[in-house]
Amino acid sequence: MTTARRYKFLFAGGGTGGHLFPAVAVAEKIAERLPGAKILFVGTKSKIEGRVIPKLGYEFKAIW
Repeated sequence: MTTARRYKFLFAGGGTGGHLFPAVAVAEKIAERLPGAKILFVGTKSKIEGRVIPKLGYEFKAIW
């Protein structure tokens, strides 16, 4: 029996693009190297991450 790993990555941060876009760059590389990985961003829906992340196609959960 083989077991497949399911990688999960959580990114928290934002408020400004200076914090958000480096996280997006890392998420893009993860998605390239581990196509089955689950990537989740959490942040504030009224800040930049609440607008940008869904447009980029990543799952986003608002915590504020």
